[in-house]
Amino acid sequence: MLKVYLAGGFRSSWQDTVIQEVNGLVFFDPRAHALSEKTEYTLWDLEAIRNCDILFGYFEADNPGGFALALEVGFAKALGKRIIFVDEKSRSDDQMKHYLGMVHAVSDTVIDDLEQGIALLRSFALLTKSSHTESQ
Repeated sequence: MLKVYLAGGFRSSWQDTVIQEVNGLVFFDPRAHALSEKTEYTLWDLEAIRNCDILFGYFEADNPGGFALALEVGFAKALGKRIIFVDEKSRSDDQMKHYLGMVHAVSDTVIDDLEQGIALLRSFALLTKSSHTESQ
């Protein structure tokens, strides 16, 4: 099964939406570790990225910074991971679009809507399921 790291802010429960709407993938959700010390949760996050196949990054329109998300995307890229980057903020913020240029450039795909990102993950789940069924 493909493993997906969910990178992005904690302003909403978008991670729950992704997990509920996409079956057949394993998710690493950084909310699950319940760590509060920066060095500890950073270590957990980076180890989860090391163990994932895909980094699914979601930059919500109301996310004020995205600095940790940019770090996670860069780390995933350095490890050769596939990156799906959902960037809703750049639609309405030209300055942020400029700042996120490098994140866009290293991502395998950039989407501007969470539902489209979920649909892409579903297609990976179906592909994985179909390939697993054929090998049996």
